Amino acid sequence: MPSLAIVRTSNASWKPSYPPVGVFVGGPSGIGEGIVEAFARHTKGNAHILIKAPTPELTREFFECDLSLIANAKRTAAAIVARFPRVSFVFMTAGYVSSNPLDITSEGVDSRVAAMYYSKWALMHGLLPALRAAKAAGEDARVAVHTAGRGVPIDLDNLGLGKCLDSGMSGMRAMIAQIASYQDLMAEVRTTLAPRRIAPPLNEIGGVQSFAERNPEISFTHRFPGLVDTPLLHKSPSTMFRAIAKLVTQCGECQLYALLQAKPGASRTGENGDDVRLGGKDDAHWEEGKQALWAHTEKIVSEI
Repeated sequence: MPSLAIVRTSNASWKPSYPPVGVFVGGPSGIGEGIVEAFARHTKGNAHILIKAPTPELTREFFECDLSLIANAKRTAAAIVARFPRVSFVFMTAGYVSSNPLDITSEGVDSRVAAMYYSKWALMHGLLPALRAAKAAGEDARVAVHTAGRGVPIDLDNLGLGKCLDSGMSGMRAMIAQIASYQDLMAEVRTTLAPRRIAPPLNEIGGVQSFAERNPEISFTHRFPGLVDTPLLHKSPSTMFRAIAKLVTQCGECQLYALLQAKPGASRTGENGDDVRLGGKDDAHWEEGKQALWAHTEKIVSEI
């Protein structure tokens, strides 16, 4: 587990020879805010940051995207790729917390599951051409998704999590654990099939390989950032949680470090950027779960 001093020293040594394009999904506050600030600080502002207002020399732009609708995620990814044919960094930190009953959108899925999973899947798929182009140009190609290390075996009888979301707070807790595994299975390398270096169109993907398996030259990390002093945590009734939460700036440094250190392929990291190994341990149905979930997700996203 690296110390914060090592993390900061390593990040300070990062000097990209090109202005990287960073896409921050959920960066206006909290964990995403810390990562945006660290990214801007260590590139000395010499980067395109897709979250804020534009400036003449470099882009600081906010793309409005309500992730509760998958169609919005698909449109946003297409708009970004049209503007920036090469994208080097994608950080997905957006969350959605609500104790309300099942909230089915016009697309036929619960708004929380859409925001935390389906829309992230759609964004990742839509940005792949730009990530591959960046790698081909000798630039970084790195993706980070948050919520690692807290998953459970996939409930194959409840894909889409409708049963969880109609069961109050106990169902909400079950949903969060399932979402963590959904995001593991979305990115991790778990099968023995030979990877394909070019991902096919969405309607040809099928349900047997993850994003990392299909794009072995790109780094996909799934992370657990730990307790962070965010606006969401301020609403927690636990004074202990609020007391031990790390600062947003500290979290940003650790999470940037984890992504910069990640090797091509899939990995999972903890709150200090340390490797916590891939998921699926002691889960005899990991492969079955991944294939069923991928096929289910492909169907949902491709039909919108």
